[in-house]
Amino acid sequence: MQKLYFLLFSLLLTLPLSAQDSDDCNHLGAWLWFIEITGFDTHAEIADSLSNMGVKRIYVKVADGGINPAVWPELLDASVVADYKSRGLEVWAWSYNYPGNDSLQAEALYLAAETGYEGFVVDVEIEFDGDSTNLSNLFTAFNQARDRAFSDGLAEADFPLYCTTWGNPIDHDFRIDVIDPFVDAFMPQTYVEIWGQSFIDNQVFWIEVGNDEYADLGATKPIHHICATEQDNMSSAELNEFIATSGPETSLWRIPGGGTPLSIWEDWAGVEWDMNFCEPVSTKELQQHAIKAFPNPVEDILRVELPIGQMDIPWQIYSMQGQLLQEGLFQNQLNTIDLTNLPAGAYFLEMNNASRIKIVKL
Repeated sequence: MQKLYFLLFSLLLTLPLSAQDSDDCNHLGAWLWFIEITGFDTHAEIADSLSNMGVKRIYVKVADGGINPAVWPELLDASVVADYKSRGLEVWAWSYNYPGNDSLQAEALYLAAETGYEGFVVDVEIEFDGDSTNLSNLFTAFNQARDRAFSDGLAEADFPLYCTTWGNPIDHDFRIDVIDPFVDAFMPQTYVEIWGQSFIDNQVFWIEVGNDEYADLGATKPIHHICATEQDNMSSAELNEFIATSGPETSLWRIPGGGTPLSIWEDWAGVEWDMNFCEPVSTKELQQHAIKAFPNPVEDILRVELPIGQMDIPWQIYSMQGQLLQEGLFQNQLNTIDLTNLPAGAYFLEMNNASRIKIVKL
């Protein structure tokens, strides 16, 4: 038969922590929209709740299409920043943005830096679908505002500028390549909870598909996924799986309230906010735990060699569209998968087990 080209996975094991403090590598965050809908009276109360759970970073909305302190007083209120910083949280600002009026919208970054925020996220969505000109104009303005903040001594040299937008940008004709030169990282809205249960059940797969999609569209910067929790359809275990797959700057949208069930706090309480993302092991140790899948490309039979002591691992093969095609159980150190029934193409091999082995793509 024709050759099958596989994108293979390695396993990231739960291994001993390094000497580095896990907090140095952990920046897990939560998003705040309106404080008025949260049930809290003050930012200090929110800060206490988040800090007690172990949240590391908060993203505070400070603007929407321009500067409006009457609606978003957080932009100019240094006491808000102090409330979170005093509880040990990193404090970032974010704004929702529209085509046009670029300089005024970008002024929010300059003022946020002056107020003491430690980073800024530009939220661009449907208004910029297929619109490379306005997208370029907006991010040019934001970079100019950041340069002014640098030159005026309002921001440190490492003040980051991120962008959040669709988790599936190709479906929106969204120009990731236009944004990439201006930002330090992307934050896809990988809302598996809203997309449906089949996406929740295969979120490792869809996070990796999202990474590929961003790269194919021109992203060269790090990717930190946002997970929606608005419908209370994801358990703490499912949120932990999302975070472990996405990495140390994963964040949850949004702090409950205003139509979002307050019961979500219970799910958040079960999140492993202190998850360690520091470099866990040496290269030698990683090699000892490596899974070998060969040959690649493969014609008929794929061979999979497991590390010593790792057996009874379920495996699945998915199409590039996420359709489950084959599944089974690896019961030996050396295993085979018969692929003669699959047409030539690209596929995913996914492996996992109950010992919290996580899957990442090679």
